[in-house]
Amino acid sequence: MATMSVPATHADAQSIDAYLDRYMERQPGTKIQYGHPSPRFWENRAPQFSELLEPLTPGRPLTLYLHIPFCPPTDPPACGFCLFAREDFTAYKLVVTYVDYLLRELDRYHELLGRRKLRAIYFGGGTPNILKPQEARRIFQKIHECFEVPHSAEVTLEGTPALFTMDRLEAYAEVGVNRLSIGAQTLKPHLIKYSGRKQRPEQIERAVEFCTEHHMSCNVDLITGWFEQTPQDLVDDIDCLADWGVTDMVNHPLTLQGGSAFAAHQDKLPPVAVTCRSFLVARERLLERGYRADSYTDYRRSDLPVVQYLELYRDILNNDRIGVGYGANSLMAGTLDKPGHTYKNVVGFVPYYEGVEAGACVDGIFKFNAEDLRLLYVLKGLEGAPYLRASAYKQTFGADLHEDFAPWWEALQKRNWLVWGNGGEMPKLVGEGVFYMSTIQRAISEPRNAVLRGGETHLSTSLPAVPATSAVA
Repeated sequence: MATMSVPATHADAQSIDAYLDRYMERQPGTKIQYGHPSPRFWENRAPQFSELLEPLTPGRPLTLYLHIPFCPPTDPPACGFCLFAREDFTAYKLVVTYVDYLLRELDRYHELLGRRKLRAIYFGGGTPNILKPQEARRIFQKIHECFEVPHSAEVTLEGTPALFTMDRLEAYAEVGVNRLSIGAQTLKPHLIKYSGRKQRPEQIERAVEFCTEHHMSCNVDLITGWFEQTPQDLVDDIDCLADWGVTDMVNHPLTLQGGSAFAAHQDKLPPVAVTCRSFLVARERLLERGYRADSYTDYRRSDLPVVQYLELYRDILNNDRIGVGYGANSLMAGTLDKPGHTYKNVVGFVPYYEGVEAGACVDGIFKFNAEDLRLLYVLKGLEGAPYLRASAYKQTFGADLHEDFAPWWEALQKRNWLVWGNGGEMPKLVGEGVFYMSTIQRAISEPRNAVLRGGETHLSTSLPAVPATSAVA
């Protein structure tokens, strides 16, 4: 039976409105790392591999995420803004050793799973294109030993512009990478200097040309809210990338959390209102240039299908994800009657190596209940493809999407941040609501977070309970 941990109570749209008001003067950033809930609510323990795989659902598409934590050192550290698990690169022999353990972790999953089919593979970081050809070949050889990789599988590798050298690019294409993601952030030399990076626009152009010649998809990441950045700077970057033939673009609002160098100097960054305007101007320009918005940050050329990894990443009730490597995150949702969990590997080379050897390299795990799965479904559906639909919600949860979140919809519609498209079938954020996506997600998840905190909520609302008869399709 589905767990009903949050009692149904009257929800107050005015309290939601007040919550949004309190956070509108903060840069919203993104919630792309773990979604719901924050790792601060996770249990700090190290289960064995066999326990981790219990919620894995036979027949569900499987995604493999591999984390490469090394980054070229910068001043300020971590390019000034990065919050992902990472380490400064100091010597390539450390990369070789890390790959040794990555392969051992892959072997361990293979021992327990057999040779499962993969729908998508994603190399994240850190800086995955720190990998030289030899290590790229070793990793892909092991992936093919441990998993079935059909020709249709999407294989994405992230990287920083300066490291997309021709020998690396040729090796990545040879082993099966069919999509590159280039972390440019900005094409403007006078702006990128704030991150301490040593990169030039022509390095990005070279990688894009390689992708075009080899019939590979190519994504370029941009960030809105940078020091000195204007809306025209973003328009110029988008036009340049579109002219080069880039198939995919991502435009993230700058995230200012934790102890990042940029967060410490946010008084020198553009005001939130300026960042919001730049973000929406960039969105309008991308649509004008023939890109389709597949989420609030992700755009793709309109003649191409949705990026597989992003679709699988958001459709968590119908897909499982295994993360391998230092700091990697895995998610296996299970069903409403038997919810699964999310977990992440330890951070730090020594803990990771010791954990792989001991058969337990996880340091945080969260066991979902039915309410968490419903929240993930709604939060991810608001983000992007597959978008949230009332009919699919009804089929999945046996409940009415309009009614279950009525006070949130009311508060958002009052601000002209949300419209119901397709004849009342699809709630979709519009205007400034797109920019404030993460703030809205936090408002929707706040009642559940209050339960996890064991204290008072910042809203005088609670979510209605998930019907006990519901089941994830």
